[in-house]
Amino acid sequence: MTCTQCKTELPAYAVVCPQCGAAVAPGTSAYYSYLPSDIPAWPRDAREIISPLLSASNPTAQAATAALPGQARSKQLLIRWLTVISVLLLSLLLGVGLTLGLLWAHGYFAPRAPVRSVHLPSQTPSATAVTGSPSSSTNILPTPSSFKPLSTANSQSLGLTMNLPQDWVESQLNTSTSGVKTLILTPPQSLSIPLSLLIAQFPSDASQVFSSGHDLDQFLIQDFAQSNSLSSPQALANTPKVRTLGGQTWSEDDVSFLLNNNQSLHLVTLSVLYKQHYYSLEFYASGDVFDEAMQKYYNPMLDSLHFLS
Repeated sequence: MTCTQCKTELPAYAVVCPQCGAAVAPGTSAYYSYLPSDIPAWPRDAREIISPLLSASNPTAQAATAALPGQARSKQLLIRWLTVISVLLLSLLLGVGLTLGLLWAHGYFAPRAPVRSVHLPSQTPSATAVTGSPSSSTNILPTPSSFKPLSTANSQSLGLTMNLPQDWVESQLNTSTSGVKTLILTPPQSLSIPLSLLIAQFPSDASQVFSSGHDLDQFLIQDFAQSNSLSSPQALANTPKVRTLGGQTWSEDDVSFLLNNNQSLHLVTLSVLYKQHYYSLEFYASGDVFDEAMQKYYNPMLDSLHFLS
């Protein structure tokens, strides 16, 4: 390399001419380097490393060299997309797993209690349907001659007792796989009027699912409607919101279902949290005899309820 001004021979790393002081013209020197003259300069980019290894007469090699940066970017972009998709899928699976775990822990996947069918009348109940009853519309139901207590085994299992009419039938105590105990009290089959009283004791973890007795009442009402294919319940006004039974204050919810024969079914649910267990009572009667059923059957039964401990 020579100086363009004085034609002095210049070293490869010169930036100015030592003879005349003229600056070396751009492009005259490949680039400035601090390395000694006997050591190759650092390459400017990857092509300076790869190109000496490739033959200029090999078109395939030249094409591969030219395409290398694009392929690297494509591979990097593909890796980024795969990473994003993997993170999204993992987040979705974790979210679904956490949701299902919470629902299972709160008992939403617990087996439901056996469905109780309600024998609804096909026509308005009349006095002739009850043997020995007067024909008065206000005295359709027979008056119980006496009352009897629950069986000792069922009382001890439920932790409470109450009296029921002498001719009523006490079902076998049922315990579901989720730990819910239910006992159903029904009148004799000769009385073709829908009457029934259910006693339920829930496991202690039910207090984590239901925030109050009213919350449990609403659940039982919806379950009753679904089990018996009834239309949406209508809340009744001018009914008690609480009731004192066995020295405890129970929440009360009264609803009515409109039946296909223009009759109505009056359903009452009562719930209380006692010693870490929810207890519920559920009873009903057709609208035209509900008040009489309360006076002759349900009120005496409720008034006799008390907890064993």
